[in-house]
Amino acid sequence: MKRQGSLVLACVLAAGTAVASPPPEFTAVEQLAQTYIEGGQLPSVALAIARRGEIVYLNAFGQSDQELDQQATVHTAYALASISKPVTATALMLLKQQRGLDLSAPVSDYVPGLQLRDAKGDEHPVSLMHLLSHTSGLGTFARIHHGKAQPGSESLQRDIARYAILVHPPGRVSEYSNLGYGLIGEVIEAQSGQTLADYARTTLFEPLGLHDAFFDTPRSATTSVAAPYDAAMQRLATLYNNTPGAGNAYMSVHDLLRFGMLHLDPESTRQTVLKPQDLQAMQANAVPQALHHYYGAAYYGLGWYVRPAADGPREIWHEGGMPGTSTIIKMLPEQGIVAVVLSNRSDANEITQALANALISAVMPEYQPVPLNPVANYSPYLDQPAFLGRWQGSITVEGKDVPCSLVLQSGGSGEFQLPDTLSSDGVRRSTLRAMVHGDSLISGFPGRLPSGDIAASDEPLLLLKLLRTGDRLSGTVVAYSSPQRLDYLLPFPVSLRLTTSDPAPALNPEP
Repeated sequence: MKRQGSLVLACVLAAGTAVASPPPEFTAVEQLAQTYIEGGQLPSVALAIARRGEIVYLNAFGQSDQELDQQATVHTAYALASISKPVTATALMLLKQQRGLDLSAPVSDYVPGLQLRDAKGDEHPVSLMHLLSHTSGLGTFARIHHGKAQPGSESLQRDIARYAILVHPPGRVSEYSNLGYGLIGEVIEAQSGQTLADYARTTLFEPLGLHDAFFDTPRSATTSVAAPYDAAMQRLATLYNNTPGAGNAYMSVHDLLRFGMLHLDPESTRQTVLKPQDLQAMQANAVPQALHHYYGAAYYGLGWYVRPAADGPREIWHEGGMPGTSTIIKMLPEQGIVAVVLSNRSDANEITQALANALISAVMPEYQPVPLNPVANYSPYLDQPAFLGRWQGSITVEGKDVPCSLVLQSGGSGEFQLPDTLSSDGVRRSTLRAMVHGDSLISGFPGRLPSGDIAASDEPLLLLKLLRTGDRLSGTVVAYSSPQRLDYLLPFPVSLRLTTSDPAPALNPEP
């Protein structure tokens, strides 16, 4: 294993900054990274941290491509996965500056022919602000192409027509949606006349001097790109989201650090690409009336998760995770700290979080990290009165209503029922355990839905994401292809009505 410590000074100088005092001690961080590499838990990892406009540490460990014996460097480009979202949000804010876009205007004003409707067919005005903050009402979505040609726009257009169904009124709840950021990419292309990749390159990457940054594919054959590996360290094929703005950006650890520095202090990058007020707007809670129900007291701003200062420092961050990549960028604005960790392995976010926290602790010894637990607000369903009972209704699948029932009993037991022609009584019963937070209920169980996008051999995990309004539950049943291989997350609208508060165990879906 070769370390890239010799590149630290070179990259600091290349970034146009100078370390004014001896850097903090990073021996413990390096030992931790080496432990993960030597223990076979990561093929490679790249680390970086800046403080108050100065890059104080850059390093890379392991092999970015094991089959080619290619060593990772601080200029190796890694797939960012969902860290693509703040990049896409920044590009939209640049377009706002250039073209005078109104973030409160309906997105249909900027994409000709786009109409966003609910399951009943009623159109609702969804703004750019709603898309940026995940408060549009769109459901959880992903479509990933493994080892195939890069998906064309027709793939996204098809999925917009099929899955861009509003399951909540715009502004009601912050529900993470790749489809929303796919639409932001469509806005950028429609209004700029360029592809998202070209617009980001000419207005963001090149002005900031980010030479290892790109969307979809590198422009140069000499660009070093980390190969993707799964959790068993088996090499994966190159993959693409069909929502490029949500997950198809690549950057080196050096370039992502510089991108983070822009968002904390534009002067530190020597390029004021975005106006300070727009950078500040991206960190604000633009839709405070929405239910921001993940990560404890955090909210989703315009491309960033933000945890307000309470018992610790204010934090801004984004993680990325998809097959073959686990990434994190974490910022402490008042302390002027930006930390970045990039790896080319699936399901390694706990490792990248630990390394990011170790980096911050090296420059801020008093730092007490708050775990990034997305369901920190939630508690197990036991017998909360708001949810107790039998709920009946239907799931909308490709324009047809599929009857379903949900029963929640005291003590925490639950069951979901769907029609099943293979069972003796025509009903498939799935036991479940749920979690609740206020009017929100989430759960998961194996099952099938009659969709042409779900192969006959698939047995997806069905994720239940519901909000209660009186005696109604509404939201989505999300078909998740497999924890072992993420091909899709497909949202299907569901609506249920409380039929009895007596949670008897027998369930009979309405015909």
